[in-house]
Amino acid sequence: MADKLSRRRFLELAGGAVALGGLYSLTFVDENAKGRLNLRAPVKSEGVDLAVVEGATTDYAAITERAVNELGGIEAFVRKGDRVVISPNMGWMRTPEQAAATHPDVLRSVVMMCKRAGASHITCIDYTLDDWRMAFDICGANAAVEGTGATLVSPTDVTMYRDVDVPAVVPAKTRDDVPYACIHAQDRIHQKVPRALIEADSYICLPIVKDHEAAVMTAAMKKLMGVIWNRKDYHRYGLHECIAEMNLALRPTLIIADATRVLQTRGPKGPGEVTVPNQVIAGIDPVAIDSYATRYLSVKGVTPDAVPHLILGDQLGVGRIDVENLRVREIAGPTAG
Repeated sequence: MADKLSRRRFLELAGGAVALGGLYSLTFVDENAKGRLNLRAPVKSEGVDLAVVEGATTDYAAITERAVNELGGIEAFVRKGDRVVISPNMGWMRTPEQAAATHPDVLRSVVMMCKRAGASHITCIDYTLDDWRMAFDICGANAAVEGTGATLVSPTDVTMYRDVDVPAVVPAKTRDDVPYACIHAQDRIHQKVPRALIEADSYICLPIVKDHEAAVMTAAMKKLMGVIWNRKDYHRYGLHECIAEMNLALRPTLIIADATRVLQTRGPKGPGEVTVPNQVIAGIDPVAIDSYATRYLSVKGVTPDAVPHLILGDQLGVGRIDVENLRVREIAGPTAG
């Protein structure tokens, strides 16, 4: 794990990212078009940092919308005419009950909210590892968007991407005699991001909370790997460091984490042990959402300080790991109504 960065050293390393528009808004410079990724900056609610809503198994759509409403409603994040990219987990040939993918009711709820807000185009993206045709069908994603006009995409062809740069700020490390810094070019990492995301106005990260054998857990921070091309490099050059840097660069407009069912073991694909918290978490801080979500990984007893990319995210200013000091609104009940 990387050594803790001093605030001064962080500013020295991340100065380029700040110059590009700050940690919470602008993210990439597009080297091809010499343009910018103009995602709408996350909107911080005046009254709450995280909204956590619980409901019965038949209420997943309702509790998803309730969580977003606690942050000010979908209109705070999606405006009329917006091109919206939603990034759910839908890359495995697993049923909703196996908890490897975002629940279809949660996904459909988000799509319908975006339509109601007047989105002009909605694209749901996840770079699948299983065959995308079968994965989208088995996990319920196809049924979730049926009749909505939303498009499901697994960007498995490199022509679907454009080159962008990500600030390289985590100190170099060596793995298998290959220095992590070797993929850095003048404190920047070359990355490929789907064209649909580059052209989007609003980006909604929609992960499921689950165990991950390599990353300890997967939720909001690691979900960004579902919208990049060369993610295999992350495992080779330092998974947690790369996740933290990507989250420093790419900030979703809104994050909705699905904890309706949680895969406790053998993640990210399973099958493994599954628990059913019946909860959804909404916010704009990926570190805070994931730190809160560690409580759902009860079988292995995961805590925020056991997840290196959460520690790095906190150190780099991506978000806050000290959830106990944030304003968390928890709404419990069979219908959360």
